[in-house]
Amino acid sequence: MAAFHSVAALLLATLGLSAIEAGIVFPSQAKLTDNASYDYIIVGGGTSGCVVARRLVDTNHSVLVLESGGDPSAISMLPGLFYLLPGTNLDYDYKSTFDDYAASAQGNYTRLTAGNALGGSSVLNHHLSIRPIPQDYDDIASLTGDDGWSYDNMLPYFKKTETVKDEEIASTYSEYHGDSGPLGITRELHDDDVAYYLKALAEVGNPTVEDLNGPVSVGYMQPLLNIDNGIRQTPAYVYLNDIKDNPNLHISKNTKVSKINFANSTAVSVEAIYKGTTYTFRANKEIIVSAGVFNTPQILQLSGVGSKEVLDSLNVDQVADLPVGDNLRIPPTVIVVQKTKKNLNVLSAVSSLLPAVVPTKIPFPLLLGTTPTNKSSEIPNYQTYNLMLPHDTPFLTLACVSIYGYTLDVCLRWQTQIATRDAVYSVVVNLDAVSTGTVRANSTDINDAPIITTGFYSESEDLERAVDILLDLLAVQDSPTMKNLGAAVVGVDFPECADKEAGSREFWKCYVLHRTIAGFLYSGTCPLQTCVDSELKLLGLKKIRVADASVFPKVLHGALNAAVLALGEKAADLILQDAAN
Repeated sequence: MAAFHSVAALLLATLGLSAIEAGIVFPSQAKLTDNASYDYIIVGGGTSGCVVARRLVDTNHSVLVLESGGDPSAISMLPGLFYLLPGTNLDYDYKSTFDDYAASAQGNYTRLTAGNALGGSSVLNHHLSIRPIPQDYDDIASLTGDDGWSYDNMLPYFKKTETVKDEEIASTYSEYHGDSGPLGITRELHDDDVAYYLKALAEVGNPTVEDLNGPVSVGYMQPLLNIDNGIRQTPAYVYLNDIKDNPNLHISKNTKVSKINFANSTAVSVEAIYKGTTYTFRANKEIIVSAGVFNTPQILQLSGVGSKEVLDSLNVDQVADLPVGDNLRIPPTVIVVQKTKKNLNVLSAVSSLLPAVVPTKIPFPLLLGTTPTNKSSEIPNYQTYNLMLPHDTPFLTLACVSIYGYTLDVCLRWQTQIATRDAVYSVVVNLDAVSTGTVRANSTDINDAPIITTGFYSESEDLERAVDILLDLLAVQDSPTMKNLGAAVVGVDFPECADKEAGSREFWKCYVLHRTIAGFLYSGTCPLQTCVDSELKLLGLKKIRVADASVFPKVLHGALNAAVLALGEKAADLILQDAAN
């Protein structure tokens, strides 16, 4: 990885690109005073935290944002270099507890990439702008008894976040998209490169669609992306840039919140560590916790919010008995690789590397699919993020090792078996997973990483579903198009499953257990209804809310960035409604 970063730094210097030269400036470090008071304190300047901060400052409230990381790097703002970001200082780079059942591909500890910078995981995600399906929000509305969570009522928040720059999408699906929001949304179209695979998918019942954020929720498309003018669209920039000099905005970076203080069940202040000094900051109105799915429960537990069993193990006095950290939802994700078109032209391989020299674009075509195993259903069971890799290029190994955290031997098995062939590298997410894990504070030291147990396949039905999903996806191998290409699944000849009959359900169960990763879609550790009410207020407590993906009670049918942006907009409205009253 060090070599990759050196090359990237040299590339940036050669191109004369830096964060400052590109006009990207983030809010400066706040001047801190112990016992200072602010209208609102936001614990965590991640995706939602930046959105909430913007809306509160817009309405003339003083806001302190306490963010554990620093500014996004210049490399992180260039979309084509996203594969360099995991494992850097922008990433908490957490590991799960030991798991020799479903984590062998990553050395028995599942890698858990999570953003540690202003902007949170929006700084190192894969740019996808794909929303959950309407049913997800209608289910939340039913669960909470609050119609404000229905899809019809959430759609304005999604639209508020974005400006769709793709003319075809903006004109055809205008009722679903925004035209004046902070995030620029675009597409990078590679029609000729992806046409054969879309044709093959259609031949086995998977339609091609233009916009999965529009009137349909199933099919394959070239995805909408959080990229505009060659720049990553993180809210750290697009939401905060216009208010970075506003005197009501105070952002302290590289600052760890160690505790939230309560008086008579009312949140009154936070304790935070900056450069080795502990400060107390007081909130006149509210404290909003948006530290993320792993860190929100850790901070709450250290503040006395959690089950008695958890708090007793930490020797922390209980403030509220809530199941914080008990419902961790990480849909298990599996990679499969198919070799497709054969090409012996070395010059074409060299030309395929040229997009990597332009870091303002993703260096290879992408396809996104949300797919039901029952082709008559309108509810997807799985999502695929498909990297359409040109032959004889190193992109597979880069993605496999750097982004997805597989061991090198796993990645090289795939890479060597696609020599002279184009390939489809499919990241397959089980959206119907029901297994849950846990997050626990490791100690009373906030610098100790939380204890994270993924719970992968603790419910056996998830393993059966995973096999159903792979068999459905790989039915594309039976399409006339793929047969004519001599396409095949590669990387299935590894010793751990050699005793299983090739192609049998038992083989694919074995494959799943030896190729499962986390896939970056985390939620559920402080869910609606059991931890927070429909206004995101912690149950039984006052002047404190949670506004991040930890409030989503189950796996959503889409990437989380768009959902968390919309959540931030909704949270800000809820906060301002209370302030007005």
